[in-house]
Amino acid sequence: MPVESRIQFTLMYLFLSSMTTVSAVIFLYGPTTKVASVAAIHLAESGDSAVAAAMAMLIVYACIVVRIAHAFASGWLLKRVQAWRR
Repeated sequence: MPVESRIQFTLMYLFLSSMTTVSAVIFLYGPTTKVASVAAIHLAESGDSAVAAAMAMLIVYACIVVRIAHAFASGWLLKRVQAWRR
């Protein structure tokens, strides 16, 4: 496996694994808003399991969108950079 691919996979892993802690970037509406993952846990603890599950799925969907965008961007970049090999 080339070094560039390992670096890309490592960066993607780090991004996706840290998404729960930086989900405030996606769901931030004001200074009094909680981080989405913490808010989902608090909702689950308070008995609002359906709302907590919906919030957790939003975090999962955001991760999936980023992963798909990464796959398309990597494929496009690889085709562009490696065009001389054709």
